[in-house]
Amino acid sequence: MNNQVEQILKSLVKKNPQIKSAAVVNSEGILIASHLFPGTNESSFGAMSAALLGLGEHTLQEIKGGKLREIYVRGEDMMLVVVGISNVGVITITVDSEAPLGVILVEVRKAAEVLSNLLSQQQDITEILGSDLSLLEGFSFKDILGEE
Repeated sequence: MNNQVEQILKSLVKKNPQIKSAAVVNSEGILIASHLFPGTNESSFGAMSAALLGLGEHTLQEIKGGKLREIYVRGEDMMLVVVGISNVGVITITVDSEAPLGVILVEVRKAAEVLSNLLSQQQDITEILGSDLSLLEGFSFKDILGEE
């Protein structure tokens, strides 16, 4: 699944050379997949994306602004765009601050829709095992590998 997400991100960057990096981040700040420019700390990028998502959602709740759709942070040289992916997380991109944002947003929104459909197909372990996960207590990968 992550390979498919990575391919979507690579395609997005290839179609839009103004996009310098792109990542899909879940609501906990964990990168699902990324295509980041060299030197970018993936963990920090994911955590900041999730923090922006949380702040945006809380702000909109406070002002009764509805569900979060997009966040824009514009600097002198670069802009960060965060687009919601249903209830899964966000796609975060960086672009040159003078890039034609309208054209880029059309492509990012399309990618977010495709990602929403793809990622919503993932099953939560609680759907398989129910809410009682006590049977997993004490379980390790050594059990699978048969190592002692």
